Amino acid sequence: CFQGYGSNYIKKAGYSPDGLVQMAIQLASFRFFGKQVATYESSQVRKFLHGRTETTRSVSQSSEAFVKAMGSRSQSRSMHNENDESIREEKLTLLKDATEYHSKYLKNAARGHGVDRHFFGLYMIADATESSGVDLFQNPLFLRSKRWRLSTSTLPNIPGFGPVVEDGVGIAYEVKPDCCFFTITARKKNNYTKPFKTLIEEALFEIQTMIDLGKPLSSKL
Repeated sequence: CFQGYGSNYIKKAGYSPDGLVQMAIQLASFRFFGKQVATYESSQVRKFLHGRTETTRSVSQSSEAFVKAMGSRSQSRSMHNENDESIREEKLTLLKDATEYHSKYLKNAARGHGVDRHFFGLYMIADATESSGVDLFQNPLFLRSKRWRLSTSTLPNIPGFGPVVEDGVGIAYEVKPDCCFFTITARKKNNYTKPFKTLIEEALFEIQTMIDLGKPLSSKL
């Protein structure tokens, strides 16, 4: 359980709780793997008859800009530039852009405007008509984009769920008013869970430091 803060603090700072936690996970992932990896967040489409889930992709151009601005773990510790107002404000702007884009994607996915279920439907049609060799589904970029090394969901937090690939990580989380719960899983042989836990905690505290050194907290409308 991360007890540094929760949704109350995040909302007062003007951010989406889910969006901010997802960007903290992205930063942790970037520092752990040395790059961003395909990330799945489960989103609900319950407003549709028999609707279940759609994919919200946490990796975007906005999240890439944010994590690269924050830098690697060693860069973060060596630069200590949070007190530089211009650098701090740039990072906060990128964080804002990334969280807002993520929230927009999440809402669109819930409305049935995601891309992954659409692609899955096309794949099923191609498979049923013995056309599974369609170039799109064999494209290396398409295949890499669907290899979920990072699978995340707000349900269920306990007992959580396992990674979906051998070298992946599963992260179930819940953002409560004053804390955040995480259940992190990975193959035992990979020894990923403890380092990932530390990196998520560091990312959340680093974001908090930037916010606290910035503008005074104001209520989110």
